Amino acid sequence: MSNTPQNNADQNNPSPGASIEPSPGRPRVVIACRVMKNEIDRLLPDDGSIEVHYLDQNLHRSPERIRPLIEEKIAETAGYAAHIVLGYGLCSNGVVGIRAASQMLCVPRVHDCVALILGSRRAYHKAFSERAGTYYLTPGWVAEQKDPLGTLENEYVPKMGREDAEWGLREELKHYTHIVLISGREMKNREFLRERAKANADFLKKEYEEVEGSDRFFRKLLFGPYDPEDFVCVAPGDTIPQKPFLQS
Repeated sequence: MSNTPQNNADQNNPSPGASIEPSPGRPRVVIACRVMKNEIDRLLPDDGSIEVHYLDQNLHRSPERIRPLIEEKIAETAGYAAHIVLGYGLCSNGVVGIRAASQMLCVPRVHDCVALILGSRRAYHKAFSERAGTYYLTPGWVAEQKDPLGTLENEYVPKMGREDAEWGLREELKHYTHIVLISGREMKNREFLRERAKANADFLKKEYEEVEGSDRFFRKLLFGPYDPEDFVCVAPGDTIPQKPFLQS
């Protein structure tokens, strides 16, 4: 991959295999899922060069809503953004078809936020190949009460009653063998998050583990370069395709 800065024409019309560098001057706009707020906010510079807009984490349950809401935010920032980066993965095809009329648009070349928090696509594929039956919990998921126990109490029990809700949750996750918390050196409320993750494992009768995350992908998301190994970038007016996310 190339990390060499390119001229403006190349940045506006990225070619396959080209590494995209951040543009100077106007702010870079990041539109991200709120589940990654802690990881992103910790890295933000104070100079106003990066502007972040967070969208509701609950969109993962209705991915068809991701595209119109992101494009609405793109339209709001189009008048001043240098270029736009999405803090999302493929997310059940939720990002496919998104376009920015005036800016280059980049999105991490991952399926979901787990790869971002682990630090790389390689780390994600390695973890998945070694043990596919792992349910990952991130600090953001637990804080937003989108862990299995949070989903049980806030969504399932009100809809179907406790007995059916508990049966349904266990049935939904019966093929998983482990609950793994992705932690980090800068993780806030570490003991609460750890105890909550262990409570999920105990309730579901799964093995509990903790692995160290990395801020590598988040640094690239904020500061670049946006190389084709880790990002899908499209020129102004073009739409985000599905195919690059499915390639190894």
